[in-house]
Amino acid sequence: MTANRAAFDRATLAFLFVLIVVTAARIGALFYVPLGLYFDEAQYWMWSRAFDWGYFTKPPLIAWVIGATTFLAGTDAEWAVRLGAPIAHMIAASALFLLGRSMYGAWPGFWAGFGWLMLPGVWFSSSLISTDALLLPLWSIALLAMWRLVNTRAWAWAAVLGLAIGLGVQAKYAMFYFFLCTTLAAWWLMPVRAALAKGRGLLATLIALIVIAPNLIWNVQNGFVTARHTASNAHFDAAKLFNLDELFEFIFGQAGVIGPVIFVVLIWALWRAWRRSEGLSTEEKFLIAYIIPPFIIISAIAFISRANANWAAVAYPALLLLVTGTLFSSAAGRRTLVIATLANIAIGAAFVAVIASYPAIANQAKGVRTARGWQETANEIARRAAVQPGELPFSAVMVDDRMTYFELSYYWREARRAGAPLPPVRMWLLHGTANNSAEASNPMRPEEGGRVLVVHLTPAYLPLVATDFTTFRQVEHLTVPLGGGVNRELEISVGEGFAPQPRDAAFEERFRQQMGID
Repeated sequence: MTANRAAFDRATLAFLFVLIVVTAARIGALFYVPLGLYFDEAQYWMWSRAFDWGYFTKPPLIAWVIGATTFLAGTDAEWAVRLGAPIAHMIAASALFLLGRSMYGAWPGFWAGFGWLMLPGVWFSSSLISTDALLLPLWSIALLAMWRLVNTRAWAWAAVLGLAIGLGVQAKYAMFYFFLCTTLAAWWLMPVRAALAKGRGLLATLIALIVIAPNLIWNVQNGFVTARHTASNAHFDAAKLFNLDELFEFIFGQAGVIGPVIFVVLIWALWRAWRRSEGLSTEEKFLIAYIIPPFIIISAIAFISRANANWAAVAYPALLLLVTGTLFSSAAGRRTLVIATLANIAIGAAFVAVIASYPAIANQAKGVRTARGWQETANEIARRAAVQPGELPFSAVMVDDRMTYFELSYYWREARRAGAPLPPVRMWLLHGTANNSAEASNPMRPEEGGRVLVVHLTPAYLPLVATDFTTFRQVEHLTVPLGGGVNRELEISVGEGFAPQPRDAAFEERFRQQMGID
């Protein structure tokens, strides 16, 4: 078979067709997603207005991508902010197609790439911009480069490997799992050790470090704020260790991300691999090495604290390839693979239908509720922040929740560009130090506290907020309908003479009492 025929055989053409159709459909669907930006998307958009080598809670790649997509689109509408997500999953699917083709053949490669596009988690992830959406294509490229390095010993693949790892770290620090997985693969497989020998592994590491270095320097200059925030996400509490419920929720939550049939097949494939560990192929050992470490580590975190299902996302490319390769080896397996993919298509289509057409059902999910109605909420707050006849203007709008801060900042952008006299949005500093990006970038300042419109998304904070003002009065309760009988409830107050109480032990005790914390 000639090189051209190999590159454009039926499997490749079929994959290119579904890749283009699915990606185009998902990009088109961004124009009709009935959800506003999630607050973390709005936060990333704010970061993208000023490029840096790092931000309070995340490495910089997501801000760079949003900056690029909104610049190229000529708008920062929701669809432009999210545009990088379906494109990123298109890249991930392409890398997995190439890797599956290299490992198992052309048609297994097709099913690996197509299967990625149809994962329930990818259906969801393609509709919003997140660090996982940017991490996974870079992980998949690194996995492809590592496998090609094993088989070719080509220095070019070592360079691609280092570049993908470096950029992956700039997307999310979970990319560091790749070093641990590669260590396991090298311990288990002589071909991996040989591929990394003679300086090839050193070259990949040096390139990765060069790409990572600016963010490391930024973290040093900023007290390792991003790294500390990432570590704090586990929320270790000595009084609440050993949570079987959290462990089971994490493990079985994977079925919702990769699909129930693939989840069952994965458990079976790993069990079968355990039973015949001496008879595993090089491909199986390689893929298992890139599945087990993140799953074991995150499962341990879930057991002693908590873990979200997506924290093990870096294992998904290898597990999908393992399942695809395992199933494609028999006629019954291929039928199961088709059933698994059809099941995931049905789940994804149901997700889209519910989000688009059934707000009463969709709003039962907290994640959906938090993204609805923010344009309307911002408009209502803007009306109350406007100068009223016979009253002094507000010097600031203070919010007590970072969600409100970022959503107002985004949904007031057009009004500000049009010259609307909206007060600056400021974040109430709950504790003595900033614990999130909003508190770090724009805390409420005494010099701006002459007359402040206060918006409470957390009513329990209200008595504490009141003590930070010389005079303070509650004005009204604001209800914003989100559809399906669900509302967003806000309290509106006016404070004058902002003079925050010391965030000392006495304040912390009042905070704990107010929140009912033992």
